[in-house]
Amino acid sequence: MPHSSFKPATNTSAASIDFPQTHSTMSITHLASLSELDTILSKSKDKLSVIDFHATWCGPCHAIAPTFESLSKQYKNVNFLKCDVDAAKDIATRYAVSAMPTFIFLKGGVKVDQVRGANKAALEDAVRRHSGPASSSAFTGKGQTLGGGPAPIDIADVKSTVSQATGKVKNLDPQVKILLALAAAYLLFWYLS
Repeated sequence: MPHSSFKPATNTSAASIDFPQTHSTMSITHLASLSELDTILSKSKDKLSVIDFHATWCGPCHAIAPTFESLSKQYKNVNFLKCDVDAAKDIATRYAVSAMPTFIFLKGGVKVDQVRGANKAALEDAVRRHSGPASSSAFTGKGQTLGGGPAPIDIADVKSTVSQATGKVKNLDPQVKILLALAAAYLLFWYLS
């Protein structure tokens, strides 16, 4: 049998070989069981948790992994979790994961978003959108101080409110617009009579 021209590397010590990182990092928790996930979610009810469902045999999973790790270092207020679908099938079953990679976004155990596939832009966008504090448009005005005069009117706030209201009306179905116009006309004539 002829010898091949393959020559072994001269320095083959274990210290010089690059092995893929498989151990838990400080910013990413590797899930082993459903109970472990439930414990993490119960301790951080108001915190965003992102689960990366992956498999060791999945090429796109390995391609997106550096992005997931980078996000975990950038967003310290988010729980970044990894779940090997072959090792923790119960977790994958709970969230009906059928493709890898899949990223599930949870707040207080409630699913708020999902990104399927190794879509770097979609993953970054979803983390950015959901990682901030919960915002509500109910209390966005300047308000008043007790004993003080009325709050100054902010024209930008007024324009924003008007544009939001007109945007909602513009998006209505044409038949609903006609119904509202007829109801308004009826009320006007009833009031004037």
